[in-house]
Amino acid sequence: MPAPAPLFRPSYLLFFWILLAACAPSATTPPAVEPAKTVELPPPPAPAAPAAVAAPEPDPGTAVPVTRADPWWGDPLAPVTVVVWGDYECPFTSRYMATLEQLKRAYGPERLRIVWKHNPLPFHKNARPAHLAAETVFQLGGAEAFWRFHGLAFANQRALTPESLEAWAAEAGVDRAAFRASFARQQHEPKIDEDLQAGKAVGVTGTPASLINGVLVSGAHPIDKFQGVIDEQLRAAEDLQRSGVPRERLYAALSAQNRARAPAPVRSPAQAEDDPTVWKVPVDGSPTRGDPGAPVTLVIFSDLECPFCRKVAPTIDALEKKYGQQLRLVFKHNPLPFHRRAEPAAELALEARAQKGDAAFWQAYELLRQGTLEEADLAAHAKTLGLDVARAQKAIAARRHAARIERDQLLAETLNAQGTPHFFINGRRLLGAQPEAKFEALIDEQLARAAKLVAAGTPPAKVYDALQKDAKAGAPLERVLAPAPTRDNPGKGAKPGAKVTIQMFADFQCPFCKRVQPTLDEIIAAYPGKVRVVFRHLPLPFHKQAPLAAEASIEAFRQKGDAGFWAMAQRLWEDPSETGLSREAIERHAAAVGLDAAKLRAALDSGAHRAAVEADRKLAASLHITGTPSFAINDYFLSGAQATARFKRLVNKALGPPDPPTMESLHGAKPPAAPAQPAAAPQPAAAQPSANPGLLGARHLLVMYVGSRRAPPHVTRSRDEARALAEQALKAAQQGARFEDLVARYSDEPGATARGGDLGKFPKGAMVREFEQALESVAVGALSGVVETPFGFHVILRTQ
Repeated sequence: MPAPAPLFRPSYLLFFWILLAACAPSATTPPAVEPAKTVELPPPPAPAAPAAVAAPEPDPGTAVPVTRADPWWGDPLAPVTVVVWGDYECPFTSRYMATLEQLKRAYGPERLRIVWKHNPLPFHKNARPAHLAAETVFQLGGAEAFWRFHGLAFANQRALTPESLEAWAAEAGVDRAAFRASFARQQHEPKIDEDLQAGKAVGVTGTPASLINGVLVSGAHPIDKFQGVIDEQLRAAEDLQRSGVPRERLYAALSAQNRARAPAPVRSPAQAEDDPTVWKVPVDGSPTRGDPGAPVTLVIFSDLECPFCRKVAPTIDALEKKYGQQLRLVFKHNPLPFHRRAEPAAELALEARAQKGDAAFWQAYELLRQGTLEEADLAAHAKTLGLDVARAQKAIAARRHAARIERDQLLAETLNAQGTPHFFINGRRLLGAQPEAKFEALIDEQLARAAKLVAAGTPPAKVYDALQKDAKAGAPLERVLAPAPTRDNPGKGAKPGAKVTIQMFADFQCPFCKRVQPTLDEIIAAYPGKVRVVFRHLPLPFHKQAPLAAEASIEAFRQKGDAGFWAMAQRLWEDPSETGLSREAIERHAAAVGLDAAKLRAALDSGAHRAAVEADRKLAASLHITGTPSFAINDYFLSGAQATARFKRLVNKALGPPDPPTMESLHGAKPPAAPAQPAAAPQPAAAQPSANPGLLGARHLLVMYVGSRRAPPHVTRSRDEARALAEQALKAAQQGARFEDLVARYSDEPGATARGGDLGKFPKGAMVREFEQALESVAVGALSGVVETPFGFHVILRTQ
């Protein structure tokens, strides 16, 4: 099936994909969903004592109010405030606490204030008592006692018993009897409900969620993501102070400004309109349970270490009991990268199947979902299952079934089912650990549909095949036809001409380019002699110091070859700030790696390497690569600082049998236009002459929804919700709002804010038909109505 089309044909750009690779949002309430990507961090160290309270008192603000009723750390007048909604029983909140400790050390209490808000999730039975205990400690002992208790609770997350809570309160310095009496009366429970309501008001749907001066960041992301927002807010605070805003007004002003720019809160996937799409989900030799001819097939993408997969398992058991031979289960493996024992557990389950068939696989599944998955546990399970234990252990160590697991993961990726648990019921998507009734409603609907097919002549055993025949295929792997590098391109790993060449388009001021380097080194080590990594320069326009750094790195390559280039690159990435990449700093880095200082100065003064940088930048533009880091793995495209497993899947594809790219799979390619939709009615406006009648020009904002083309995973709104937002944006534009401000507030197109939604000038035929028809129906300087294309809903301002 053809891949989704970009708005432009190959020679014209619509999307500026600057991928902030980070983990997916944490679980919503409901459903609970394991995020697809995150990082493992050490247990949080003991929190620092709060800074002394400064006078005068800060304005609490109205967008995301912060008062003395909230536990805080740091100077109340700090220019950046991170308000955290967390859950004491949530494993991702626990992981995030370590990131907060790193942020505290990096910025200090003078620049950063941390504020805690309670958000116990309803499916965490021990969470609410823990939050009540924490709030009781805060009321009795103040912020210092609270943070002591807070640290103990996260350090002992699996022991949130009433006895432990009382013991930790005493250890935090609160009188045990006073705590016991207040806790028993649930005296401070209203504050928890207040925090829950406040979270809902600002769009918090899961834990952890942070509002950094009002900028919402959902999930336990790597530290770089938070640092980027904090650094931006520090600069904004400096600008406000220079304009005369006092320190006590900074938080109120910035949080109000940032919340005004944020899109309206949208409902979670569980609350959004059900996606009616039937997806193509092949059984493909996966383990099955139940009647092969059952009218309903439930495909499970699962991780054997995922707590939410374990939580939903009894629900699946109940469904099997209720529906009997009407329901078939199919199991697909998707061990997430931050669950270190998930893949070994998957290997054992598949080895059980290899030794004793599908029945043994499901017996292994029942055992593995119960408890810990350490090496000794897996050996014990193998013995319980009657397997050849030594053979099973060798299979796990050698990753004998990795190809099967990676095939399932690749399918999950193409279906955008990268979090767990994820379900497809006769091809209909259902996300997360949903209540049993949610499954039943969809199964009953599919039973009725199957009955109609059978009545029309479809054999009962062929119902799933019939439904899958016209199902929507997932997006194919993107391809990019980058020319082979030459000896003028620095590289590392295998020798030139290796079986796999990874061409990395990167920028020395981009923190994600730095972060991905250990992953690339890991890939090189995992495929000795087979993978070479080659560097291509793509300094981004908003990174002012990046071009000079790129030129300096080329001079290092000219003087000292590959080794000199990578030594210089490592130093350039150490401090990507404007100061860290100033001319003076670059010359210091050059001296440290042993470059000839006079030659470096001459090269930088004359711009000797500017053409080489520009050549790489033009190559990137021709390939529709606009963000860093981006990769051409032979001809497979990958965007962002992705997990090692993602790189390995594409390297394995590149090493495998040739798989010629199609026009539809090319990154930035445009397949045949879809049937035209009615264009928006023209807006009355005086016609204006065009400077070049052969070209069109426009600014636009784009509101996406679940199922629209190239919609990123964080877009969870329904089609109707997207239309409503676009109409809201159009109304604001008609009332005189600046179009650039509306783009910043509403548009889901990556990079649009930096461009103000500007698409430049382009010839007729460069855009999808619906967009171009709407554009041509209005005069220069006029607005379109709300225009729907396969990408979502647009509001268009004609400029040419």
